[in-house]
Amino acid sequence: MWLKFLALSMWGGIVSLDTTAAMQMMISRPLVSCSVVGLLLGNFPLGFSVGILLELIWLIEIPYGAVWFSEGNVGATVASAIAIFLTKQSGRTAPAVYIALILAVLVSIAGGWLVVTMRDINGRIYQSLLDDSNLTFKKITRAHFTGVLMAFSIGFLLTAAMTLTFALITPFIMSSIPQSADKLLQPIQGAFMGTSCGILIHLFIKQKRWWLLLLGFSAGFVLVFTK
Repeated sequence: MWLKFLALSMWGGIVSLDTTAAMQMMISRPLVSCSVVGLLLGNFPLGFSVGILLELIWLIEIPYGAVWFSEGNVGATVASAIAIFLTKQSGRTAPAVYIALILAVLVSIAGGWLVVTMRDINGRIYQSLLDDSNLTFKKITRAHFTGVLMAFSIGFLLTAAMTLTFALITPFIMSSIPQSADKLLQPIQGAFMGTSCGILIHLFIKQKRWWLLLLGFSAGFVLVFTK
């Protein structure tokens, strides 16, 4: 169990790295990161499902320059882990996903403020380099890898701390939700998917690519009604 927890935390660090600091191969996107969590924790279908629900939520946020953004990728990673943990413990998927989706938002906001702190520290480090009259390549390389290490540490520690904390707290929250409410909570997934579609439509219209959206809708309509 602890090996899985360590692997999950390491993956959270990699997700944080891929978001901005290094690689940027898109493996940090919720669809991928949550699927990997599913593989690590033995429930790929649920990890993949949580990834689908959260993928488009943060699609509109692009971590460029000094813009503030929520750490949605790490938030989704933690959320998928909690959803899998609660489902395995209680056998109730609907409330587990409901709780996990809320936690995804909370963790992403907390992660966003940690990124702001990291940027402030990086700014001070590089300012000290600019003020250094004996600047060397070695000092620049050390500063660069310090920033990369901080990004990994944020993802690692945030994933570890939030997963462990919520794994202890959420079972009590789950037990307070009556089983009769499970059917009422199932539409929550549809609501998140609807929000995701709304964001996607907004992006298509904003970038004046509405014709691609219309083309996709038309193709889907033809496929569904010609079967």
